[in-house]
Amino acid sequence: MALSSSISAAAAAAQRIHHHASTSRTASLPPSALRRQAEEVITATTSSKRHASIISSANSGNTVENATNDSMPKPLLPPKRVSIIRHGQAQHNPRAEAAREAGCSFDEFLRLMELDDAHDAALTDLGEKQAQSAREKYALRDIELVVSSPLSRALRTADLVHPPSESSDSSKKRRIAIENFREINGKLLNAQRRQRCDLVQKFPHWCFNTIPELDDSWTDELESREDCSERGYRGLLWVLKQPEQNVLLVGHGGLLNYTMNGHANVVLVDGRRPSYKDNESEEVRCITKRFANCELREFIITAWDSAGYNDDVRNGANELDPVITLEEVALSHNLSL
Repeated sequence: MALSSSISAAAAAAQRIHHHASTSRTASLPPSALRRQAEEVITATTSSKRHASIISSANSGNTVENATNDSMPKPLLPPKRVSIIRHGQAQHNPRAEAAREAGCSFDEFLRLMELDDAHDAALTDLGEKQAQSAREKYALRDIELVVSSPLSRALRTADLVHPPSESSDSSKKRRIAIENFREINGKLLNAQRRQRCDLVQKFPHWCFNTIPELDDSWTDELESREDCSERGYRGLLWVLKQPEQNVLLVGHGGLLNYTMNGHANVVLVDGRRPSYKDNESEEVRCITKRFANCELREFIITAWDSAGYNDDVRNGANELDPVITLEEVALSHNLSL
């Protein structure tokens, strides 16, 4: 398939989701419906080879914008390969996660976490082993940037899954803690982070320059789904603006779930190879399923320009919020980046 037609198909999804966003006040379409309609367009022609071609074109200095029709949204930035992993089991997880798997209510899930709550909850012994096993299982290569929640369980998981380089400073890859990727904030002590000075001492190879000294954002009230998903969305935009092409992102179950499945401008796409889906010996996981502890998934993420659309969808800065597509690809697939 030609690059121009492949990009145009994905761009059509970005166009469609913003078109419905601009008319949703009368049509009353929920975010899930917007994402579903966009997914129908993208899935029809999606391919990890397409993204590899786009990245290759971007890396060679070619502009992917020239490959699209002028009437369609265009990629704002070169796509990136982002490996996303949830932290290993932490102190507040064992009973709550078991109950969730058994189908408990959210209130019961929250109650069990409160019973096992701990400030900035650390990994359990099992969580440490999960992260060490993940390092061997996934054997991540070519990672240029490691991004993590500033909560200790995520930082520790990152260090175990992809240890910091022991080489000279000039060749070390960036490791940055970003507030946008912390867990659903408020109410629970496990969601409250340490002071920045404590984090710097505990994780000296990480950069904490973007986070404030005190955790003033934590309150006694649980953060809303909308606010949490917006944080995650802004975090993904930050990642897309970084110069590195291959990124490891370590986050949390609630944050990842709300961002990927609860934000109107985030579109999840199943780009795993047909051979993966057709393997009858394995149960195919739904791409919207909540991340398990230390589960890693690989995505090609792209931000689409929506310039020129209805003013109703412009934000306060008189700009359009881009649509972000996250195409999950099979972990065994070599993107030849």
